[in-house]
Amino acid sequence: MKNKITITIIGMIFLLAIISNVQGEEYLWNTVSLDSTAQTVNQHAFYWFEDTSASGIGNNKDVPITFYYVVQQLPYNLTNGNVDWCNLTITHYKNIYGTQFVAFQGFFGGELLNTTIETQNVYFTTDLITSGQITINVRSRDTINADMKCHYENVSDLYEQNILVGQLTTYMPSFECVGCSQYDFEQLTYQTENAESITQNQLAIYDRIQTVIDWDFQIWLIMSWIIKIAFLLLAVGLIFSGIYFFYIFLKKISQEI
Repeated sequence: MKNKITITIIGMIFLLAIISNVQGEEYLWNTVSLDSTAQTVNQHAFYWFEDTSASGIGNNKDVPITFYYVVQQLPYNLTNGNVDWCNLTITHYKNIYGTQFVAFQGFFGGELLNTTIETQNVYFTTDLITSGQITINVRSRDTINADMKCHYENVSDLYEQNILVGQLTTYMPSFECVGCSQYDFEQLTYQTENAESITQNQLAIYDRIQTVIDWDFQIWLIMSWIIKIAFLLLAVGLIFSGIYFFYIFLKKISQEI
């Protein structure tokens, strides 16, 4: 058990050594909300990128976030009415940095010169199935709000059918480690799962080896007790043999006398 704990600790130290080059964190969440008054379904996404590197590289290095959208053919027929329009709105709260290196409240990098708001809007009415993508470059402490909102002609359809006529998916690169920019998220996920599988297999092999060692120890312990008992019996036998031969010796002496 102590050996297993030791191996686990070594593995954690190795993992921390690998991820010591972390450059940024991305905070995100997605929600789907129903508004019965406005008769809309809204898929909302929020993203915030924060640079945590000592060099402040995230202030002057763009990190692309790509939004993929798909909207079904409009109008989309439902039980009591149609979905007659959808609207995609992406709002980017964009920070603009200079080249002078500063450190302020734990943040490092170029000085913050200004913050602007950039909005992109795509409106869908009577189109066929529509899909596309929008890529936005973010820098440290940038914020993005994305809303895919669709309107239902009959409010009862909001609750009868759980259908997202307009859908939004987000893809982000991984710049958390050296060389990660060469791979997409799926490849990194597969590599992580593969590494976890290898670790599990190694631990399983260790468990088997430990089991064999435990059995080997038990076998040697049993053999040692058998040998000890055998020597004990041999010693008792030698004692009785010595007493017997001594008795014979005394008997011979008495006969000769």
